[in-house]
Amino acid sequence: MKKIRLITLCAALFASSALFAGNRRFSDGLLDKITPQGWIKEYLERQCTGLSGHPEAMAYPYDTDLWNGPIKRMNTHGKGWWRYEQTAYYSDGLLRLGYALDKKEYIDKIVAGIEYTLNHATQQGRLGEPDIFEEPYNFLWPQAVFFRAMKAYYDATGDTRIPQALEKFYLNFSPEQISRGRNIVSIEGMMWTYGITGNKALADLAKKAYMMGGFELYPELADTDGCPHLHGVTFCEEMKLPAIIYMYTGDEEYRRMAEVFEDKLVHYNMLPSGVPSSAEHVLGNSIDNAHETCDIADFTWAEGYFLQMNGEGVHADRIEKAVFNAAPGAMTKDFKAIQYFSNMNQFNVTADSNPNPYYHGSTWQAYRPIHQTECCVGNVHRIMPDYVSGMWLKGDRDEIVSALYGPCEVEVDGMRIEEKTEYPFNDRIDFVFHCSKPQKKTFTFRIPGWCDKAEVRINGKDAGLKNTEKGKFTSIRRTFKEGDTVELVFDMPARMTCPAGQGISFEKGPLLFSYHIPTEWTVDDNVYPNMRGKVCGNPDFKCWSLTPAGKFNYGIDRFGFTEIRNDKAEGCYPFDVPPFKIRIQVREIDWPLVEGKYTPSIPTVKVKKLSKTEHEIDLVPYGCTQLRLTVFPQLSSKIRVEGLD
Repeated sequence: MKKIRLITLCAALFASSALFAGNRRFSDGLLDKITPQGWIKEYLERQCTGLSGHPEAMAYPYDTDLWNGPIKRMNTHGKGWWRYEQTAYYSDGLLRLGYALDKKEYIDKIVAGIEYTLNHATQQGRLGEPDIFEEPYNFLWPQAVFFRAMKAYYDATGDTRIPQALEKFYLNFSPEQISRGRNIVSIEGMMWTYGITGNKALADLAKKAYMMGGFELYPELADTDGCPHLHGVTFCEEMKLPAIIYMYTGDEEYRRMAEVFEDKLVHYNMLPSGVPSSAEHVLGNSIDNAHETCDIADFTWAEGYFLQMNGEGVHADRIEKAVFNAAPGAMTKDFKAIQYFSNMNQFNVTADSNPNPYYHGSTWQAYRPIHQTECCVGNVHRIMPDYVSGMWLKGDRDEIVSALYGPCEVEVDGMRIEEKTEYPFNDRIDFVFHCSKPQKKTFTFRIPGWCDKAEVRINGKDAGLKNTEKGKFTSIRRTFKEGDTVELVFDMPARMTCPAGQGISFEKGPLLFSYHIPTEWTVDDNVYPNMRGKVCGNPDFKCWSLTPAGKFNYGIDRFGFTEIRNDKAEGCYPFDVPPFKIRIQVREIDWPLVEGKYTPSIPTVKVKKLSKTEHEIDLVPYGCTQLRLTVFPQLSSKIRVEGLD
């Protein structure tokens, strides 16, 4: 009898969910149906042998039981809620990683925390340890992060206790409490819970709290000029909230605000690697500015909501660019050390070389398994598992959507689809359909915004599609049979660009290219006071000082480049052995390190050329590099490239 009641309730909840999904183009929820393959699987396996699988290497607070019990505060470091925010990031990433790679031990570890949280709710339904609530500002923020792990668990299991507990939890609080600081991000979970339960009190509470203001990216800012000077994570997290409200209510004013906020962030702050500047506030689009590693996870997570809301390909383009460039560029290739701040050009990366104004001259740019503030060390685990979770989406009725590209397969509605590709390291994707009997489906896919020409073939014949506009999704509706193949071929030439009018960079498809500066790697065993006693708990994980072992002071005098394919790269991990390079001509210029350790800015005046002739250097994908020259000084005004007036 209990089982029947549970099935009936579950069916009712799913039915009510459908009632509130009509204001979005796509929806997620296929977490446990997507299996990564190829280089993406290798990336995730390196997470397992790296930091994701070794929390002891990250030290406090990751060497605790996470949300499976209270986390003792370590001295007076940080705010009281920090340790729960940081472990919530890690919990979400590890759970999704577990589902992606079928790692039961990872799933069980995070489910233990979910069970503890559900079983230790107060009589009023409050979730989380009591000391989180001691600070009136941001006390709901850790739960807003942990909600994502709870949602992931629900997506995979349909456990109805999740929306039931969240419904009771959110209704504990007044609009005034929710509107304080990052408490407002609770709207993400509130609206999702509303979509499941149909309890209109949740939607009313969310809208009232949002319109009340009291948080950083408040509604009135949508009607101001320029870009608000906000903390980067806060900007990413809060800009998506009106989009979420719109998806569940259909109120166009919320949609307008969301699109304005996103445009402000992107227009004024986007960097060539695919994420906005943030060190730690947004700083504009000068390539001298860094981005915080947290913002790779938070920006792409927010863009996922925009993609679901309006179905515009630009959001998928942005997610891909950030994940394929900024993410691997901010970590060592074995996933054993990460940066807190990462720069487009970084010629010297040591414990005292951070060139950014925030904590200038500190450890914050170095590749380390532990950092002064722990958030990036936790958030980095979410980036690729989040990407995999969003590779496939659902559309109208029987529509299946390939939203983000890469090698994988998905199983849905009795059909398995293989996505055979090495994208973005080649220009071809084959979707192979497997089904025991023919099925009529709408298959929707994207023509990337950087692609001027795309070929679409079905079983080797031209698909005859009229709508293959770049930056847009297009669809094929047909009865698919076993072995049917849809083949996409994208025009992917290399190109020179001029990001925000500053120097010259090179791209190919969604990939950014850099000169990989010859590097001397030295283990840094020093224990710095700003670590407040934290020490890596695994000797296999090192803190590194990276210093240049060759020249980096190059500029570009003329237009021109050559694409070179590396046939020896077949079967290799592409960030170890890149499948292609871009060969360019450069001149050595007078452009030294500042004070002998800081990466210099792009020259704004004419610089002295140290070599009379040009010579060749090879560029590799940005994610292959640690020390790198990505944006080159332009030595001649006669060069005309994309983005240069």
